[in-house]
Amino acid sequence: MSSRILFISRNYPPQVGGLEQFSYHLIRQFELRGEADKIVLTRGRRHLFWFLPHAVARAAALIWRYRLHQVHLCDGLLSPVGMVLKRLTGVRVSVTVHGLDVVYPNHLYQTVISRCLARVDRVVGVSRATCQACLDRNVPSRRCRVIPNGIDYDAFTEPMAPQPIRSELARRLNRNLDGKILLLTVGRLIERKGVAWFVSEVLPRLGDGFLYLVAGRGPEEGAVRRAAMESGVGGRVLLLGRISDRFRNRLLWGSDIFVMPNLTVAGDMEGFGIAALEAGCCGLPVVASDIEGLKDAVIQGVTGYRVPSRSAVGFVERITGMDLDPSIVRETIRERFSWGRVYRQYRQQVFE
Repeated sequence: MSSRILFISRNYPPQVGGLEQFSYHLIRQFELRGEADKIVLTRGRRHLFWFLPHAVARAAALIWRYRLHQVHLCDGLLSPVGMVLKRLTGVRVSVTVHGLDVVYPNHLYQTVISRCLARVDRVVGVSRATCQACLDRNVPSRRCRVIPNGIDYDAFTEPMAPQPIRSELARRLNRNLDGKILLLTVGRLIERKGVAWFVSEVLPRLGDGFLYLVAGRGPEEGAVRRAAMESGVGGRVLLLGRISDRFRNRLLWGSDIFVMPNLTVAGDMEGFGIAALEAGCCGLPVVASDIEGLKDAVIQGVTGYRVPSRSAVGFVERITGMDLDPSIVRETIRERFSWGRVYRQYRQQVFE
């Protein structure tokens, strides 16, 4: 019987996103060691309707032909595929869940996915909060493991000395940044990210020397703009829209503090918070809400500080009193969240 693992992912490059990066890097670690086969969807979601039956048929053929004994699914929506394969072939099935794929607020989805997750052999949550969401849906605790996301540390190599970066940012933003403290948020502008709340409740309590940069688009963009105008801080909030990875890295290296003011929203959750690791790779400390997956992504007092969600006072105190060493932030992220370490955890806890 082969010791190779068959990975199935519906989110894979050249598609762009967090799940795509997770699937690519996890599978790549096993491919580098000659331990992986894969069935992946490299095109958009509209192709999902044919990919699911294709994945079942192709996986069953590979399992029978090469006597594979382990299938790993890269997100919870694929758990029905795993259950079909388990019944057809007797293969061992594991799945990584990320948050929204567990709590998605649709009755039919919850009924089907929760039952499938409860019957696979291993469920890997990317955070304790994600695992708890599974336990809340009757997934047996003995089948659950917590393994965090990894980060490609080398993708965030320091490009130049800090001062030239600030000069470059000043030119691109068309702002004089002398004496400014740059706060940064990168991500899709949706309600649970809490950006509008931060602009309305926290930024007015900070001095004029603080400038808030927001990179990303989403349905909350209008709410953020309104919050900035109504709070009288419109001149201190820059909405940058969708940006390139290169410019994102410049912002991470050139800013002073990364903020993640997440809110609890029914039917949604921050399963982990990969942006906190991206910031940490650049030595940028994080101030984040102490909720959900951020509890695992931000190491308290080492890579950043977590404060109670919706605590304006807490955010102000940690932002104005930031005292963390960027070099320790970088080294901690490199040691704790490397993909090599994630590979070993999967080998020991999932594919033992």
